[in-house]
Amino acid sequence: MKLSILKRLADSDYGVDRWVAVLTWGLLAVFCLYFLGQRDSSPVASVHWNVAALSFLLFYLCFHFATRDTPLPKEPWLRIALVTAQFVLVVSLFLLVPYNFVAILMVLWAAQLPYFMPLNKAIALSPLIALPHFLVYQFFWQDSYAWLSAALFWTFIIFSMTMMGTQLREARARENEQRINRELRATQALLAEASKQNERTRIARNIHDLLGHHLTALSINLQVAERKTEGDTKALIAKSRSIAQLLLSDVREAVSTIRESESINISNALDALHVDVPGKTIVIECPSSLSINDIDTAEAIIAMVQESLTNFLRHSSGDTFTADIKHHDDQIHIAIRDNGLAAKPVDEGNGLQGLRERITLAGGWLSYSFDQGMSLDAVLPSDRRHD
Repeated sequence: MKLSILKRLADSDYGVDRWVAVLTWGLLAVFCLYFLGQRDSSPVASVHWNVAALSFLLFYLCFHFATRDTPLPKEPWLRIALVTAQFVLVVSLFLLVPYNFVAILMVLWAAQLPYFMPLNKAIALSPLIALPHFLVYQFFWQDSYAWLSAALFWTFIIFSMTMMGTQLREARARENEQRINRELRATQALLAEASKQNERTRIARNIHDLLGHHLTALSINLQVAERKTEGDTKALIAKSRSIAQLLLSDVREAVSTIRESESINISNALDALHVDVPGKTIVIECPSSLSINDIDTAEAIIAMVQESLTNFLRHSSGDTFTADIKHHDDQIHIAIRDNGLAAKPVDEGNGLQGLRERITLAGGWLSYSFDQGMSLDAVLPSDRRHD
């Protein structure tokens, strides 16, 4: 049973930083409650002691849910409410516990701020964050050195904000680098397919324009020679003309076959966009038999999946992303779903406008909805050739 609990804890989304924070909270709570229970005014199990213990417990629960990777309902407002509750609980503990090292909880709380505001604004607010510590211990607990401890913990608060802000910037830089690598791999795969298509088209044109024309000229010359000759020679020329006509027919059939196989395979490009993210499910489905003859159509499909996936990873509160590409009745249908709810009404910004322009250029149309999560639908022609 104990091993099972440990395994579940190890498999949870707790990173090293969260485990360190929990360890700090646990040691601080144990020592504060122990020393608080030694006081005559707040023995163990007294109302005062129980309220302090409950405050420590509530702080941990708010911290746990506010810092978890799994999306919460009504993002980001519920997370902001949990962070606000933590601040209230820390100030309450200042009033309940006479030991100023309880301000360590304020340091843990301040480390979460860079996730909700720019680092420079968080640092600018740091004196106000440290002010309750000074006021409570200076005037409520009559600690003559409260100003010193408040100043020291203020520097710890700035340090924790800076470290967390740096870590957050590095994480975002890595995420951006991974996004760029995915997009580059997808673009490389699409360019490779486009190059194959161009090469096939060039070969088909050369065969048609050069070999086809020469065979036509040869057939005409043989026909003229046939009319000007008699006997066995005429029969041989007639046979040669029949062979030339048969060869010309084979060339035309070969050119038609090459042109029919000019389709672009976007499966590799879509596979390059796939990414494994803890706590999120990403499914991109595309039949291997999908036939696309136009590079603009292929680019529009890749851009639609790429832009939607990037938005899902960066901003969505959802945990499931699906992109389904199907071929039906000479049309390509793209359906993208994200179960995250929008925090505010969504306007058609540059991303959606760019997608609409790409899809319109490829001869299709785009519709979207954000009422029950993100929903994007597009229809494109499957066979759209340029002469």
